[in-house]
Amino acid sequence: MSPPTNSSRQLCRRALVLGAMTAISFPSFLCIHAKPPAATVAARSAARKRLTEATMSQNLRTMEYAVRGAVVIAADKISEEISANPGEHGHPFEKIVYTNIGNPHSVGQKPLTWPRQVMALVDLPAESGVDHPSARKLFPQDAIRRAREIKKALGGHGTGAYSHSKGVAAFRKDVAKFIEERDGGVPSDPEMIFLTNGASAAIGYLLTALISNSNVGVMAPIPQYPIYSASVKLLGGNLVGYNLDESNSWEASVEELERSLADAKKKGIKVNSFVLINPGNPTGQVLSKKAVQDICKFCAKHNLVLLADEVYQVNVYNEEDSFYSCKRAAHDCGLLEDGSLEMASFHSVSKGLYGECGRRGGYMELVGFDSAVVDQIYKLASSNLCSCLPGQIMVSLMVRGPEVGSDAYTSHEVEKAKIFESLRRRSTIVQEGLNDIPGFSCTKAAGAMYLFPSVEMPAGAVSEAKKQGVSPDTLYAVSLLKATGICVVPGSGFGQEKGRYGFRTTFLPSEEEMNGAVKRFGTHYKDFVKEYSQ
Repeated sequence: MSPPTNSSRQLCRRALVLGAMTAISFPSFLCIHAKPPAATVAARSAARKRLTEATMSQNLRTMEYAVRGAVVIAADKISEEISANPGEHGHPFEKIVYTNIGNPHSVGQKPLTWPRQVMALVDLPAESGVDHPSARKLFPQDAIRRAREIKKALGGHGTGAYSHSKGVAAFRKDVAKFIEERDGGVPSDPEMIFLTNGASAAIGYLLTALISNSNVGVMAPIPQYPIYSASVKLLGGNLVGYNLDESNSWEASVEELERSLADAKKKGIKVNSFVLINPGNPTGQVLSKKAVQDICKFCAKHNLVLLADEVYQVNVYNEEDSFYSCKRAAHDCGLLEDGSLEMASFHSVSKGLYGECGRRGGYMELVGFDSAVVDQIYKLASSNLCSCLPGQIMVSLMVRGPEVGSDAYTSHEVEKAKIFESLRRRSTIVQEGLNDIPGFSCTKAAGAMYLFPSVEMPAGAVSEAKKQGVSPDTLYAVSLLKATGICVVPGSGFGQEKGRYGFRTTFLPSEEEMNGAVKRFGTHYKDFVKEYSQ
């Protein structure tokens, strides 16, 4: 089209003036620069989009991650409304109590002092930190010594440079030594240690290597942490659930494992791997030595790669229970020496007593894998260059704390013990409080950071949920949020047996907040039942 001439511009202006004077609407074609209606622009724009919901990856579009799903999105919106309109927001509460995710620092847990001191000294230039004349007045000697050691391990490049794609060698040696000491001297090779952005990235590496086609199946517990169902869906595989027994403290029986595997084979699914979460998320169980050994033997028998999610290994609250690693179990069963088990285990600074979720620090140990496969996983890790350095450093500090007898050791252990005992008390407060509510049933949390109660759902709520196209426990969770400000995750997001309804809650907010939350759970449920029983 030729550019508009002066005469055409004048015609357009005259038409607009005349239209304004006589209240007559002139056709848009009379004005060369007139804008088409907004709806037309939107339609044309949509037609030009190459990437749409229809053309994008359907595995991504249909993937679900309940921990940050619809209920949490609604909670964030309410939180914004409260912040924007203090005193006039129209909600019957003044804040959202986020119990949907294991994010300790976000709900009040204080960071441990010594690791943060070391981190600060490592981040600072030497002249402003470890070499500053006042450093010894501000920091314990052990923090300064460790910061110097870390700076040396970083090759003088500081925390702003890339590291080796597996992670800094000195930190991987720390992890290997920690594993050996934890498992009674079972050897650990630093070259089989990968430092990753939390345990999540490591899980992603393994699942990417495992899911080679759409017939591959990954066995995972039901209920399970949604990263497994989401990742398997995204990668185009099949999640093969094995049910944990709620009536038996969420244990997994060999009979159930065999049933699940046999059913998958009948469907043409080729199961090649098995996920164990111990201590459990969302169920909070701590498996017995026999149960862990049985699972290792099951995987060896059926040639399944074992993915051992052990990020809550420090969070064991019952004195009669203890954490028993899959690697130790495999060793005790003689499965490591003869190479009959391939296993990857995961740990993280996000959980335990550190709670450093934002640092994104974790590790993975590979045991029994073909060396060529390890090389391919290394290639995958290399494509991400390296995991973040603050996370790597925090992993090193987690697995090797202050030297025994140093000026920082006692205070560090006291801080950890204080956090642990408070978590133990809160787990009991919430579990007993929920069990006191008629219609609720909650198994004790022997470990981890969660409770997974079942809730009797009135028939009216089930019918209403069906009308809305949501699960009954999603209907319940949204109702709870709007009435009390408590944000939980519907049980359906983790998987559960048909006919069971419930939710997952953390017990991470303060003891005072959790005591108040338990009372609100009870009051709301009474109103909820009344509303949907009419």
